[in-house]
Amino acid sequence: MSRVFLQYWKPLLALNLLFGGIVIGFDLNHLHAEDALLENIQGIFLIASAVAYFRLSTFSSGDARLAYLGASLLCFSFFTREVDLELLPVIEHVGFLFHGTGRTIILLVIWSLYARLVVSQGALRSYVQRLRAGKYLHNFTICFVFLVIGSIFDRALLLVDYSRLFEELAETNAYLILALPAFYELYYRRRKSWLLPESVNANAE
Repeated sequence: MSRVFLQYWKPLLALNLLFGGIVIGFDLNHLHAEDALLENIQGIFLIASAVAYFRLSTFSSGDARLAYLGASLLCFSFFTREVDLELLPVIEHVGFLFHGTGRTIILLVIWSLYARLVVSQGALRSYVQRLRAGKYLHNFTICFVFLVIGSIFDRALLLVDYSRLFEELAETNAYLILALPAFYELYYRRRKSWLLPESVNANAE
């Protein structure tokens, strides 16, 4: 996966530069405004990766299952932060659960249940070791770096023009990199399931 990421970081950088150049050159500031294009893309990345990680957890067991489940919860937590769910017509009557104090309580309960699950299975030490030695640790590290960069622009710690654009671009890249392991693993598993019947038939012949 690291080689896959290294192979595509240049096109990703070019895409960011192209998008930034178009926004700045044509003054398309509405594309990175609140609840606009970039935030909608972030929401898609996050909910898709939350579902994908959860799906991977159903295919796994032990520490791997807990790790995938934790990644799914992490993506869902970011999703509730980035998307104003309380504004959606479908859930407008219960939107308070996904905003402000309600959201904090919901996430606290979910993460407490997850932590209890990890501890109850006696897997805390091995779980931490798996995370530290995981082959996708670099993805989560890079994601964290991008989120820190986004937070710097968000809190105006670095005063530059188009700081809102750079904040949203940093967060969009962070969530894409967070989603890549889930998409890659699902693709690999599906490809393996497609090839397996062919190999069985070949051995039978």
